[in-house]
Amino acid sequence: MNEPMAEPRPLTPPDERALGVDVSHWNDFVDFGTLSAAGVAFAVVKISQGSQLRDGRRSQHLNAARRAGLLTGGYHWCDPTNDPARQVENFLRAGDDLPLDFCAVDVEQHWRDWDEWVSRKITRVLPPAEISRCARLVAEGIARRTAKPTLIYTRTTFVQAYAAPMLDWLAEWEVWLAQYPYPRGKLTVDWQTLRGEHLPRAFGPALPRGVKNWRMWQFSGDRFILPGGGGQPLDLNWFNGSLSDLRVWCGQTAVSGAPPKLSLEEMVRRLWAAHPDLHLEK
Repeated sequence: MNEPMAEPRPLTPPDERALGVDVSHWNDFVDFGTLSAAGVAFAVVKISQGSQLRDGRRSQHLNAARRAGLLTGGYHWCDPTNDPARQVENFLRAGDDLPLDFCAVDVEQHWRDWDEWVSRKITRVLPPAEISRCARLVAEGIARRTAKPTLIYTRTTFVQAYAAPMLDWLAEWEVWLAQYPYPRGKLTVDWQTLRGEHLPRAFGPALPRGVKNWRMWQFSGDRFILPGGGGQPLDLNWFNGSLSDLRVWCGQTAVSGAPPKLSLEEMVRRLWAAHPDLHLEK
């Protein structure tokens, strides 16, 4: 069941928000050039998980997104069964020398046993205080060590059901919330149709108690198959602000560097990839 959508509040209008994607090793191939041509402004890439695991496609995705002119962030999956300090070190080492404008800590694990998660028969649930403590320590460590904007990624329903102690401190952080206002099932569309017919009309996701606003909203997970996504659904996100606002938030005062010069063939290729039905228009 989806959470009730948040009541309208003075936020950036939907048609002015910067659009982004988040990807991981589950995304075999992403054509970030096509995404950039379609107006995607940023990409968030999985860097690490727990105290040892590292995403095998992190360099591929980040460097490709950067070459396409996107702003880039990196996220760490917080595993409450692992030591927080070691998780921070894992993220820092895995992300060393990678182009990161901002960071995020993914807080959605409530199970103790990964075998139970794989079998979808979770019986051993972590204590809420343990989830909250680990998330806060990992986020504090990453924010302090990187000196970059750092988000907490989670769901309002997750916090309510599994990590209520997070409500004691979550309002101190900028949040990246997941909430999908769509029915189940996949839909193949082009970017123009997505923007014209399928973007959420709501002002934002439901907020955890005490949290006054959201910085990013993951509004789609496995719904839309789009040009440039390699035939797989793309996670879609809004930044609560314009592209200029996003650049300022990332610490940039102006566009870094001149836009890449594209050949006529490359411009046509990107145009057709982003709008495959263009030839049908009169």
